[in-house]
Amino acid sequence: MLPSQVNKSDNVNIFENLFGERSVEQARILLTGALNEVDDSEVRVEVERRLKLLEPKNITEIKCSGCGKMFLPRRVRRFKNNFCEDCMKKKFGSRE
Repeated sequence: MLPSQVNKSDNVNIFENLFGERSVEQARILLTGALNEVDDSEVRVEVERRLKLLEPKNITEIKCSGCGKMFLPRRVRRFKNNFCEDCMKKKFGSRE
C-alpha cells in the first residue's frame, strides 16, 4: 500500500487519503521500521529505494561560465556553457 512517491499534486492515492498531510512522515516511519525487520535482500533494496525517493531533492547552484557568479541552473541546449541570466542577455541578446 505504500506509494513509491508521495507528491503534492491533485492525484491523491490511497495512502495520502488515509494519512493526509502527515503522509510523508508516516511513510518514512513505516519504511524505516520495515528496513529494520526485513531480512530478504530484494525487499531491503526496494525499501531503501523508496526511502531514497522520499528524500527532498537538493537544488545545487552552479558557477556561471561568463562572470563566475553562482546561480540556479537553467541550461539552454543550444549553448555549450552555463550562463546566468545577465550573461545570457549580454552575450546573446534576444536569441534565446
